[in-house]
Amino acid sequence: MLMLFSEITPSLTNKFPMTIVTSVTDDNSYLLEQLRMENAALKQENQDLHITLTTITEHGDMIEALLNETSVKLRAEVNERKRAEAKLQSILNLISRQKEDLEIIVETIMEHGDVVDAQWRQKLYETAALVNLDGLTQIPNRRRFDQYIEEQWQILAQKQEPLGLILCDIDFFKQFNDFYGHLTGDDCLRRIAHALSAILRSPYDLFARFGGEEFAAILPYTDEQGAYYTGIRMQAALGLLEIPHHHSAISHQVTMSIGVAAIIPQLDGSPLTLIDEADRRLYWSKERGRNRITHYPVP
Repeated sequence: MLMLFSEITPSLTNKFPMTIVTSVTDDNSYLLEQLRMENAALKQENQDLHITLTTITEHGDMIEALLNETSVKLRAEVNERKRAEAKLQSILNLISRQKEDLEIIVETIMEHGDVVDAQWRQKLYETAALVNLDGLTQIPNRRRFDQYIEEQWQILAQKQEPLGLILCDIDFFKQFNDFYGHLTGDDCLRRIAHALSAILRSPYDLFARFGGEEFAAILPYTDEQGAYYTGIRMQAALGLLEIPHHHSAISHQVTMSIGVAAIIPQLDGSPLTLIDEADRRLYWSKERGRNRITHYPVP
């Protein structure tokens, strides 16, 4: 056997060159180096894992608390988002219903536009009329009086035509109210308003409640003499009503004092000039005993 080996060895040496043996040795060295590096990496990973586990063990409660807090916040955000989505959906539903209602309204207006337009015009006219009416007597109120006298002043100033004004005041009306009561007083004012407004003949004339127990008549295209005659007719119409007034100092029935004035308006003037003059004449009628008309300049 030894002989065979000794015989084979020289033959192997002759057949394989020395470079092959060297190559095998280098490969083994590389493999060993790789193994050492991998072993070192594994040791480092093991050490890092050990550090991590140690940290978790030492701070586990704090980490768990942070995780719980984060979980609670996430749940709260989810719930808040759900509520916001529900509210948004509700708003979208409402908008959708309103859109449908608006479409129905528009369709109705398109189909019945003429009728709706006429109804709206009527409502606007009625509303405007109510704004300008006295609630008690249902004749034009002070607001309408102020508007109308200003309008007529401008028109007649351009045309240089006269503008007449009558101011009336019920005599001793406070005593009437105190004795007969305010309901009877209201009825008295209504009856007087209707009776005196019926006296006016021109479509341009306006009879209004001036305030309290005072009334006023605006008479466009009427001079002082014409306004005076209108005042006489008003006093006569009041007398025909025969409204009892047992607490009047001058009569057994309701009477009134009147001031009459007229002017040709000027564009640079004001209707307050005419109002002040009629008021001064009304005051003069009351000072001279009431139940009379003053239509001339007073001192």
